[in-house]
Amino acid sequence: MVRQLPREAEMLRKARIEMGYTQQQVATLIGVHIKAYRRLEYGERDIRNASMKIGLAICAVLCIDPMLLVFGGEFKAMAVFRTE
Repeated sequence: MVRQLPREAEMLRKARIEMGYTQQQVATLIGVHIKAYRRLEYGERDIRNASMKIGLAICAVLCIDPMLLVFGGEFKAMAVFRTE
């Protein structure tokens, strides 16, 4: 049986692969042990519960929009702050 990964974990995995990084490389770049990063990518730990420092580091390294990662496009208040 294939386990369905949470949306956030799948985003991390896809972005890492697209960037051409190994899990070890990402872990080193964000300053965590590989096991800590793997838990995020395998969905064993929710990225939304990680520290802001780690979350933003992951987003910077993997070129992921933090709002999209955390809220998945469901952040309605964004329209309030947009100026056009």
